[in-house]
Amino acid sequence: MATRYDVTGVPPQGGYVAKQCPVRAQWDAIGPCDPLPPSAALQRLFARGNEFEADVVAELCGLHPSALNLLSEDRDSRAERERATREAMASGSGLIIGGRLPTDNAGHRTGEPDLLIASAGAGYRPADIKHHRSLVERSADSTAEAALCSALGRPGKEAADRDAAMAARKRRGDLLQLAHYQRMLEAADLAAGGGRHGGIIGVERVVVWYDLDAPIWRTRSSSGKTRLRSTMEVYDFEFDFRLDIIAVAAASAGDPSVIPLVVPVKIGECAQCPWWSCCGPRLQAGSGDVSLLPRIGWREWRIHHDHGVTDRAALAALDYRTAALIAAGVDLRPLMSALGKLPPETELAAVLGGRKQAQLGHLAAAGARTLRDAAALCPRTASYSDAAMLDLPEQIDQARAALGGSPAYRRREVDEVSVPRGDIEVDIDMENTPDGVYLWGTLVTIRSPWKARPAGYRAFLCWEPMAAAAEEEIFTEFWRWLTDLRAAAAEDGLDLRAYCYNAGAENTQLRRLAAACGLSAEVAAFIDSAQWVDLYRVFNGQLITGGSAALKTVAPLAGFSWEVADPGGDEAMLRHDQAVGPDGDQAARAWLVAYNRNDTEATRALRSWMDEAASGCPSIEAAVEGAPQGE
Repeated sequence: MATRYDVTGVPPQGGYVAKQCPVRAQWDAIGPCDPLPPSAALQRLFARGNEFEADVVAELCGLHPSALNLLSEDRDSRAERERATREAMASGSGLIIGGRLPTDNAGHRTGEPDLLIASAGAGYRPADIKHHRSLVERSADSTAEAALCSALGRPGKEAADRDAAMAARKRRGDLLQLAHYQRMLEAADLAAGGGRHGGIIGVERVVVWYDLDAPIWRTRSSSGKTRLRSTMEVYDFEFDFRLDIIAVAAASAGDPSVIPLVVPVKIGECAQCPWWSCCGPRLQAGSGDVSLLPRIGWREWRIHHDHGVTDRAALAALDYRTAALIAAGVDLRPLMSALGKLPPETELAAVLGGRKQAQLGHLAAAGARTLRDAAALCPRTASYSDAAMLDLPEQIDQARAALGGSPAYRRREVDEVSVPRGDIEVDIDMENTPDGVYLWGTLVTIRSPWKARPAGYRAFLCWEPMAAAAEEEIFTEFWRWLTDLRAAAAEDGLDLRAYCYNAGAENTQLRRLAAACGLSAEVAAFIDSAQWVDLYRVFNGQLITGGSAALKTVAPLAGFSWEVADPGGDEAMLRHDQAVGPDGDQAARAWLVAYNRNDTEATRALRSWMDEAASGCPSIEAAVEGAPQGE
């Protein structure tokens, strides 16, 4: 059972704390250094979110003249807003905008949901307005449940219908916020009956309803076993954990002998965290924290620390062969315990028992048949048998690559790097905002004699404020162009391949827009064909760097550099704000087109480098030389 702390003195916490990094909650309480100011991109995100919220609120007020809008009233006092919200709920107001729920002092909660929507019976359900998509296309054979949506004109859950074409996009942070408000409503005896539900209004401008008791989050226990848990279960754990963290942090401020509960771990949230000025130097000291490596999160970090592996050098020093056995499901603990107790010539079958044939097969393949053979394995690495760390071999290689002398290594058993090539090659990259895709960029390279279509870069774009009609128009134009190019190449007997880098984003937008334009079957066939190549998968499947494999990180391996200043998605968002509209800034437009073109050129350059020079990278096995092999 987890240790609980005295949280009596912890002040009420808002809806964000449960979804944010626990280290951030700790530093918020301690203030270990001067926090970093919010970046321009983060300020933009907040501003656009506020603009979108104000737009949705205006629409709701137009549809519901009797709604109580506390955002429009001069109520500077939190206590006054809380009193007004309580009175409105007591009188049965159908829709409360910008309310403040009664403070839950016993539960240490305070909260201001964007909306409180009355149920058909007694009580209220919370809803938040978020400037992102809340729905995702649902194929006819999808096992995902159809989204439960209600129109803004009738936002209540009782008026909601299932949309068979769409599924609810489950964003963990959004739902944890709803769970926070749900607990507050329950504490005030103001929650609607009939189950726990909350709504999100995204850019689709409908209320998407979520069952907060549905087991939708796969979580892992300390034993390594996983099970599905509900949003309420996850929220309760995360919120209580942060109350403990804040309580101990406050105690440590007055008593240096009290050690704060959590230490920095690198996660995606770090990029925009005000406390990176504190965490960054700590994580990067020495050989670097293990969490600096790709795909090592909280759970993996905790397992490594429990085994005394706290930096990349210690992880790199573990034994790959031993780790590979663990990854194959071999429990090495009985063998380690038998060493020195049984004769070296004892066969491993006698130690593991006859029922462990699969494990014995893996051991034999690794050259281990007796305890003498097992003695050559690394005890420290073998200790990981108590954790379900199936990607331990990958992590060891990543650590060795990060600390090695080469910027990239070939993965094990990759003798020669190969890349699917075509007579006609098309690099594709799209640019989007939460409101939609405003640019599809294409770069055609002709590698065989062919004059049917021109080579070079072409952009399909729109500089008007993004709306569904404009987004679908440029997509349709792009798709017709690509379809014509594919048909012309096929007619002339030439192989065409189209490339993108990390196809997750492109595939999501392709499928979404295809559904809106009646092109789902065509687009699905293209995505599933050999013509569509995700160069990220090709790269990551054969090469290893010990760090990010993002295009901006690996394209320099090919000698490529962007011609625009500060290339990246955050800067593109800022430039797009300047570019849109009839009087949009021409320099911003030129920057965006050049940035997109450079992205397609970077993909082409990286592909050529992989095809021509990457096989000369050393094997990751070469990075083992001179590394200690554990204890």
